Amino acid sequence: MTSISVSISQLQQDIINNSQKGFPLTNQPYKTIAQQLAQVNIETTEYEVFQAIKELDSQEVLSRIGPVFDHKKAGASTLAALAVPPKDLDKVAGIVNQFEQVNHNYGREHTYNLWFVVTAKDMLALNSTLENIELLTGLPILVLPMEASYHIDLAFSINVTGLESPTSNQQCNELITQNSDNITCLTDSEKTNLRSAIEKGLPVHLSPYQVIAKQLGLTEQQVQMQISLWQKEGLIRRFGLVIKHRKIGYDANAMVVWNIPNDDMDKVALKLAKCDPVSLCYQRPRRLPDWPYNLFCMIHGTDRKLVLQQIDQITEQLGLESIENDILFSFKAYKQHGARYGKKQSNETAKKGQAHG
Repeated sequence: MTSISVSISQLQQDIINNSQKGFPLTNQPYKTIAQQLAQVNIETTEYEVFQAIKELDSQEVLSRIGPVFDHKKAGASTLAALAVPPKDLDKVAGIVNQFEQVNHNYGREHTYNLWFVVTAKDMLALNSTLENIELLTGLPILVLPMEASYHIDLAFSINVTGLESPTSNQQCNELITQNSDNITCLTDSEKTNLRSAIEKGLPVHLSPYQVIAKQLGLTEQQVQMQISLWQKEGLIRRFGLVIKHRKIGYDANAMVVWNIPNDDMDKVALKLAKCDPVSLCYQRPRRLPDWPYNLFCMIHGTDRKLVLQQIDQITEQLGLESIENDILFSFKAYKQHGARYGKKQSNETAKKGQAHG
């Protein structure tokens, strides 16, 4: 049983377990979810589903409903870290958090104790953000862009019942694309505006696509079709509920880093990616002499002892006992939201950061 820090109903658990990888691209998505749940004998209504999700949002269990973009296709991004004097950690984290381009920011148990993700529309904007963070914190940044992705799966189950979504989002997408002949394609400008509109998540409304369409001067079908196309193209990796995992009990989370010989990288990483406890697996560059590690994996768990046992099992199973590694448990989430690719760092933000310095 997962230890949950907030009160979550059975219906909310069912929704979380079924809607993280596929929020329906239909005119009445909450009604569609109710119909999906009915197929596995969970009786509910459109309004009950809507209220349940709205309450998850108010409890801050829900980060957003919307896209998780493929960073390489969506713009520029990097993992970054700072070695902050422990007494200054909260202050420095506050400075980093001011940047809209920073979408995740965690304290971790290591000399490099502040880890954050920066996203931007291109490398020029990304580097500008990193330079401003260095300027305002007075600390050098360890910059670790992703070089290869071997596994990504950040959907979290609670009170797992083994349910599968009976009507996948892919099926909903096919219904849209089958009837798309008479739908006018979006211009590049309209696509940019739509991306900006959904980055922060869908509006809290029974007809969210209709709200977005009205804001942008589009039709509901155009909005749905474009999101569907982005999924097929791989720009959007996942479209659904994005959960703040620490809120539902996943607070024993370890980033395990390995110093893998370059010639063995693919062989080891592909095996590591198939291990059940591993939710993320990436190759990133070494930064010698300070950072010798080039393979990263995340294990999200509810019990620290169990996570350490899983790491030991993986190490033995893959024969990695002699490989240099380290385990960085997170201890505080300073920031977590969806990536922002279209924002530019303003002088005002830099001034605010300077004032906090």
